Amino acid sequence: MLRPQPHHRHPLRRAAGLCGLLLGPVLALNAGCPDSEAKFNEFLDNTKDDRDFMPPPPPDVAPVVADISGQFHLAISTIIAPDLPMQFIATNEVTDDGSGGKLLKSCLQPLTLEQGKVTTPRMPIGEPLCFENLPVGDGTFVIDAGVVKVTGMANPVTGGDIEATLTLNGTIISADFYCGDITGDVMSPLMAPLAGSTFAAVRLTDPSMLPVDVTKNCKGDTITDM
Repeated sequence: MLRPQPHHRHPLRRAAGLCGLLLGPVLALNAGCPDSEAKFNEFLDNTKDDRDFMPPPPPDVAPVVADISGQFHLAISTIIAPDLPMQFIATNEVTDDGSGGKLLKSCLQPLTLEQGKVTTPRMPIGEPLCFENLPVGDGTFVIDAGVVKVTGMANPVTGGDIEATLTLNGTIISADFYCGDITGDVMSPLMAPLAGSTFAAVRLTDPSMLPVDVTKNCKGDTITDM
């Protein structure tokens, strides 16, 4: 488990002093539009069938104790728009906790995305979201992000801002891959549950070369627009 900005300089801002989370979901309306609530409501209506169809549970995967230190491409796929994931570069550091366990520090750098796009432009925007002292001794971890805000520049669904609560439940599959599910709720502009959303992170050998096929869940499903 980012501050007010003119012209969206900071993509995510954590409420109540939280230092950040990815993962904000990809829901939003065009910020500042007087009818943003109506547009968001229309979007929810148009995607109701997709949300009502809950995907099958992911395959059973046993967590492993592996060192996921380094840089990863991390994608968050929401139940509302699973094929338009938000994306980040995750920089991780795993350290000993002094009593035989492990602790994870993860900083997530949000990436820009054009509305309706998966692979463009994906440039860093704003400050990274950092989480520290996350226990990972058994190969799992939880990031309770609290309330987060997402700017439209990192939201490929509708290109607008949202506010949501987020919790990431992660499983380390190998030193090169970790993934999990996301729970929480969109709080603004309207309420919508996020249960059934997923995330996945794949190790990067070169952070300047992001994958064209974006992995979005523990099953290894990918999405692209190339």
